[in-house]
Amino acid sequence: MGVPGPKFVETGGFMGVHHDYTVEATKKYGRVYGTYTVSQKSLVVNEPDLLRDIMTKDFHIFPDRKHFHYGSSKIDKSLFFMPGGDGWKRQRSILSPVFTSGKLRAMMAHISGISDGLVTNLSEYEKKGQTVDMRKYIGAFAMDVISACAYGINPQSINNPNHPIVSNAKKILGVDAGLHQIISVMIPRLGKLLNLEPFDIKAVDYFDGLTNQILSERKVSNKYTTTDK
Repeated sequence: MGVPGPKFVETGGFMGVHHDYTVEATKKYGRVYGTYTVSQKSLVVNEPDLLRDIMTKDFHIFPDRKHFHYGSSKIDKSLFFMPGGDGWKRQRSILSPVFTSGKLRAMMAHISGISDGLVTNLSEYEKKGQTVDMRKYIGAFAMDVISACAYGINPQSINNPNHPIVSNAKKILGVDAGLHQIISVMIPRLGKLLNLEPFDIKAVDYFDGLTNQILSERKVSNKYTTTDK
């Protein structure tokens, strides 16, 4: 198709720092080039205007994601993980009403409160002239915001690292990938053949159970209030 790029799998993306490889490949092949993720072909886009169209205006044309091996978990049914297609469009149409301006304004109360807590925690380091692990605090902030908006629960992650939401999320989203995760992402067919489990099944089941519990409680409460309708 005339797309520039390597003719075979290059080891640079695996052996070194990935973004360094991407920078060098962009210099070599241009802002838009093709590459390989072991057995899968990929198109790398480093053109801001084109990226803006892909991620916003024309996103409905590009919903599909790479096909990975997810094991026996149901995490691939999540809107954020599913490859795309009709299932993605169906879930998107169901969830779109959640992101109305009114619902987003209601979420801001949670976000503002959690933001104030973050500022307070960081201020203590500033007063003492100490360095701070920003990755730790921003990660906890993101965890609290997502949990508060999705489940109505603020686990205060920075002070409660053993909270069930925090500990189970870390099991699923941990950055230290093991062999099962690497194979399932890089060579999904092999992951399926070997029947690998890239995700902690108990952690996934925890969030499934929590979601179903909240939905059940919301259905009951809606019999008496219309606040959330």
